[in-house]
Amino acid sequence: MHIKELSLVEYLSEMSLTLPPLGSFLVHSTVRKGGLLLGAYLDGEASQQPAGLLALKLAKGASLEYVFVEERFRGQGIGSALLKAAVSLVRQRNLGRLKARAVLQNPWGDVYAHILEKTGFQAYDTASIFRFAMDTAAQKRWEAFMQQRGSRISQALRRRGFRTVSFAEAGEDVLQGFLKDTKGRFPAHLDPLTFLNNHEHKCVHDHSFLALKGDEPAAYSIVTTVDGKTLTFQQLSAAFKYQGSGAFLLPVAALVDKLFSAGQFKQMSAMIYDSNEQMNRLVEALVKPLATSVKKQVFYTL
Repeated sequence: MHIKELSLVEYLSEMSLTLPPLGSFLVHSTVRKGGLLLGAYLDGEASQQPAGLLALKLAKGASLEYVFVEERFRGQGIGSALLKAAVSLVRQRNLGRLKARAVLQNPWGDVYAHILEKTGFQAYDTASIFRFAMDTAAQKRWEAFMQQRGSRISQALRRRGFRTVSFAEAGEDVLQGFLKDTKGRFPAHLDPLTFLNNHEHKCVHDHSFLALKGDEPAAYSIVTTVDGKTLTFQQLSAAFKYQGSGAFLLPVAALVDKLFSAGQFKQMSAMIYDSNEQMNRLVEALVKPLATSVKKQVFYTL
């Protein structure tokens, strides 16, 4: 077996691997952002057989974006060899720390986490990944929650002057005011421009919502898609002034209602850091009953 760095042209012409759609997206995204690819080949009698691939992001710190080994070649140390080659490359180029992440509770994710830890990576954070199927059963659970608690809270907020509008319907003046108000009025670690101006994780404007008190932004939610079929819940934030008011419920409720009424997206995912206690309490009370699966993601560094 040998490993070499690949250009995108070499990847497309040589690597006949059965990558899933998300894998192909991550590979192309890594290359577009100036990252690099490593290919693993098995030495055959007549030719070299492509067996695995690693995508290494370099912008804003090195990170392992994707590792794939063809199923029939797994268990032969190919993943470990790709990982060690990436670690060696990062050290040779003095790129600093190398980060990685692994989703547990699935066969390949558990193996990958084991390989990372065996290579010397240390876990530094964890998160939960929720996946939702917007089907009839989920709709009934949501309607039951709204009848029991959600509608009462929403109606109380509206009586106090709160309203909800989608990013698609908000109008230029409202959006510009919101973007201006995010600096200093909302928690700084979340920047809506990260996704509003993103050409890969595209903001779905008619499924992303603002909660307003009069014309003042109180809370917002942003969802994105990479394939036009599945949503990713990216951000939910309340202005400092309105934290504790329950205003965050309005954009969430508007999103879920939109999902069921429009029917455009049948699946949605969300990642919540375990250290975010406030968000986890919200998820536990509000949307966890809608989840079809909850998996653990571990973040590593070396």
